[in-house]
Amino acid sequence: MIVRPVALVALTILIPGLAKAEDQDKSGYTLFDPVPDDLLRKFAPDRPTKGFSVRTVDAGHFEIETDLVNYTYSKYLGVTTRNYQALDPTFKLGVTNWMDVEVQFNGLQYAQMFDGGPVPNFQNSTGFGDVFLRTKINLLGNDSGPIGFALIPYVKLPSSTPLISNGAVEGGLIAPLALRPADFIVTLMTEVDDLKSATSNNRYANFVNLVSVSHGVPGTEGINAMVELFSSVGTDPGTAPIYTLDFGMNFRLSQHIILDVGLNLGLNSAAPKAQVYTGISARF
Repeated sequence: MIVRPVALVALTILIPGLAKAEDQDKSGYTLFDPVPDDLLRKFAPDRPTKGFSVRTVDAGHFEIETDLVNYTYSKYLGVTTRNYQALDPTFKLGVTNWMDVEVQFNGLQYAQMFDGGPVPNFQNSTGFGDVFLRTKINLLGNDSGPIGFALIPYVKLPSSTPLISNGAVEGGLIAPLALRPADFIVTLMTEVDDLKSATSNNRYANFVNLVSVSHGVPGTEGINAMVELFSSVGTDPGTAPIYTLDFGMNFRLSQHIILDVGLNLGLNSAAPKAQVYTGISARF
């Protein structure tokens, strides 16, 4: 299902009654006048799986979200690639009641590629990945209510590590919409990216869409499971579309610490065959 950002903005304007009033007005709190701990909204990291939460970090507070270990295996057109990553921390700082700023460092990686063609070729590389700068702007349902919506513009600053980075500045806009029927969270997310072609210096538009469903595991306390369908399709004829089926679980260790695990499975030949990871998120 493709949901464009313009349609989502229209939804927030046409149906304002869907937003539930917050229990207490927190608009006066800022980076330098933090929200008191007893007024903090639900801790909702942007992990696991690929979808983003609509909730921002409370003003004056700080979050860290990171993989601990991440492994990806791909095989496409006779080329086998493996990528190992340790740590890719995202640092988030709440600026206002409705906006935070974020910096993500794609951590230390080891990548290897083997081309089993007529002339076999093996390459490997070790280094640090790209840096992502983002801001999350919540427009609806930050603290409560049956629906939430946010906009997340971002820019990617490339590293110079071969195999790990394409060396190009890229960017885009992410728009997650959260529906909260009963104890479920249904996320519909669309994303438009300006990317560099893998086969030339041309730029192209890429469109990401996903739908995910999250629910608490029955009979447990603080454990949630989620399933997600993901697609990435661009206008570059040399870049194949990607479709994956993603699974994740998170374990709430405390009000401010969440541990997670995830498994992503490729649904078409160009997609990574499998990606497994575990990570942790903490709020301060």
